[in-house]
This record gives sequence, structure tokens and C-alpha cells, in this order.
Amino acid sequence: MKKIIFLLTIASFIACKTKKQAAETALPPPASTEQTSSTETSMGKTKGKVSHQYRATGCATVVIFMKDNVEITVIPKDKLPEKLDVDGLEIWFDYLPLRMHNPEGCNAGFPAELTNVKPAK
Repeated sequence: MKKIIFLLTIASFIACKTKKQAAETALPPPASTEQTSSTETSMGKTKGKVSHQYRATGCATVVIFMKDNVEITVIPKDKLPEKLDVDGLEIWFDYLPLRMHNPEGCNAGFPAELTNVKPAK
């Protein structure tokens, strides 16, 4: 009886692995990547405004932007460079929401990692 259960377990494992490999090989190759303009690669996709309006409550610097007609506030995980940490400055950036606690006393928005941060021109 133990041999039968062992053989069935091994057979199901092999069958699953074979199906997974078949599915991976059946996927079409990635679409050819067209050359993007230097503006797209050097700037983020989101435009927002640097704000210091929550400094009194414990948020050092936040970035506020609109998405689907909703105002969203992100708290940068790392401090912005000094030349970009100017209240009211519009910037382009990419962001990744983080699963971490907000800084003490800061209840506005959510922490995020900001990348490709550039001033808007």
C-alpha cells in the first residue's frame, strides 16, 4: 500500500512538472522591443508635486499626484535629493508602493520607493 501511494505521488509530481514545462515552451517569444525615446527612459511616468504641508504632523516630504481623478499622496522611502526637495516643485517619477509602516505621526498617504525622479520642465 505504501509503495502504491509513493508511486502515485511521484507520478503526479512528474506529470505536473511536464505540464509546467510544456506551458513555458508554448508561450510566444516576447514582443520585439522598439527603441524608446530618451525622454521616456530617463523620466518617470507619473507627474506629481513635492509638498511639505504635512511636516508639522511628522511627514518630512510627500509627493502628491492625481490618478483617476483621485488625489494620491506618497511618502518617499528615501529622502529626495536637496535640489528636488522644494515645496511646490513638479516632478516626474516612478513609484512602487511599499508594505511598511508610515513614519511616526504621519498618516497622510503611503510609503513608496521613488525612482527615475526628474524635475518637470
